[in-house]
Amino acid sequence: MSGARRQDGPPWYLTFFGEDFWTVADHEYTPERTAAEAGYLADVLDASAPGRRVLDLGCGTGRHAVALAAREFSVTGIDAGEWALGRAAAEAATAGVRVDWIRLDLLRELPWPVGEFDAVVCVQSFGWGSDAQQLRLLQEVRRVLVPGGLLILDHSNVLAIAGNYVPEATFETEGLRADFRRAYRVASGRSTGEIEIRRGDAEPVVVHDDVRMYQPAEVRDLLTRAGFTVERVDADFAVGREPAPTTRYVQFVARNEGGTAGAITAWEGKREPHPSTLDLRWSPDEFAFVRPWVDGAFRSAYDDGGLAELSRAYPLSDPYSADLAAPVLSGHFGLDLAPGMVTAGAGATALLHACAALAVPGPVLRLAGGHPDLPRWAARLGARTITTRFEDLTADLDRHTPSVLVLDRPTITGDLFGRERLEEITEAARACGTTVVLDEAYAVYAGPDASCVPAVAGHPNLIVLRSMSKGYCCGGLRVGFAFAATELTQRLREVAPPLGAGGAGLAVAVRLLARGDIFAALRTRIAEVKPVVARTLRRTGLKVTEGADCLPWVTVDGDPGASLVWEKHGVRVKEIGVGEAAVGGRPGEAAGVGRHDSPLYKIAVPLSEARLTAFREGFADAG
Repeated sequence: MSGARRQDGPPWYLTFFGEDFWTVADHEYTPERTAAEAGYLADVLDASAPGRRVLDLGCGTGRHAVALAAREFSVTGIDAGEWALGRAAAEAATAGVRVDWIRLDLLRELPWPVGEFDAVVCVQSFGWGSDAQQLRLLQEVRRVLVPGGLLILDHSNVLAIAGNYVPEATFETEGLRADFRRAYRVASGRSTGEIEIRRGDAEPVVVHDDVRMYQPAEVRDLLTRAGFTVERVDADFAVGREPAPTTRYVQFVARNEGGTAGAITAWEGKREPHPSTLDLRWSPDEFAFVRPWVDGAFRSAYDDGGLAELSRAYPLSDPYSADLAAPVLSGHFGLDLAPGMVTAGAGATALLHACAALAVPGPVLRLAGGHPDLPRWAARLGARTITTRFEDLTADLDRHTPSVLVLDRPTITGDLFGRERLEEITEAARACGTTVVLDEAYAVYAGPDASCVPAVAGHPNLIVLRSMSKGYCCGGLRVGFAFAATELTQRLREVAPPLGAGGAGLAVAVRLLARGDIFAALRTRIAEVKPVVARTLRRTGLKVTEGADCLPWVTVDGDPGASLVWEKHGVRVKEIGVGEAAVGGRPGEAAGVGRHDSPLYKIAVPLSEARLTAFREGFADAG
């Protein structure tokens, strides 16, 4: 290919899209073509965007931005070309519309200094960088889009182009000649070339390009990895027209579903409730029932090692604390756990974060109402997440063949399903090549004999997580454990940070675990008080699910009147959305799953006499 080369210095697109290029392009981007494309964009935005604030990426001379502004959209156009933006501003002035123009290299000047938008359009401006840069661009689009915001992404279909690809071509019109020389590199998927432009008797100008040409399936994959939900794919700017291999221009209509909020969200900025409000998001009075064992574990740890020595502990030869913890955990659960089956980390949260890396490329299958963090982190890494329910779980495993299935035991509604049920699910998951991550942080209330940790020995695709936070009331230790078969543990340790659990915390944790089941008194108190709380809430007209007797919470189905009950009786509760759409997946994609406007409320059972009295007084008028 004569003269075709990759330029050193600034990216090619910073110099390519100047006056010379646009002199040629104007003959292709006719007013009729622009009107048809803008009409398509406006129709899709009117039908699907949540508002009228639109960002036009790679807006060029403002063909679409000006047309959308004329249709009363509030438009911002971004482009790297100074000449193109100058002409765009002139076009807007002539049309009598306002568009905000920003000169910016979309691939390199991140994050973009813009606000938020209801929709983003990108027409014939995709593929200028590497695949990694295109993915970062799409992730940045998600950042500036409101939850539920829309992206319309147009690209040139290489399947159609390759069938008519010629290395050289010439375009001539009065006073203008453009010679195209290019080559398509199959291994990289890039078209590199140059355009030699002659205008009259002036010296010819040569501009170089280097474009990544995508198949539609590759674009869909990038959108999914960036966290978008692809709602529709259109052909040649026609709503509902199915693309074919010969379709030249393909438009993806994708939604920023937003993701689930993190588990900590309910607490951020809410640590100091009003003095008159009873906070039922948690149970601070649990500690009284386990304090003697906790205090004893602290005394034993510090008597044996001293705080200074424990703080200096840095076991490089045992980076996952498996040699230290495995013997104690074996006694705690009543089975033989080899060190190669145990990984210690900074609480269940850090271990869930590591498991999110195992979930890539996805998809991730989760139960509605489950702990949100692993799916949220996996979505940020590009894994699509699908929400399902117990009754649909086996069918959805077979349908979606996820990388990871994440389960909570007990479920949010207090279903402490047994080991037999877990093993059925795990076997079904194994047949699909799926790893099961079972979060048992809340199962500690039932005692070690009720744990599913023994199941990991017979299931090479099962990880069980435990922590010292719930029940033990020692979340500040930041100690958690992951249990899995040896080969799966090795995979987990490839992504889990070593030395995640500190020496002082581990010293206390292993001594506390060595005491066995310390929750008998706590379970007795929960069983006494929980029915009282449930009856009282039901008398207000709420629908209450009690769950297992040993768990210190009940759940309430949300309805338009539930929030009024909390306000009237002066209580704060934890709100959990259980029917949310899949993170990065199609709303209602999993069988039986759809959107639910009503949330689920989790109410901690007041255990101390003082809190129970305050609860009764608050609901005194309930009968």
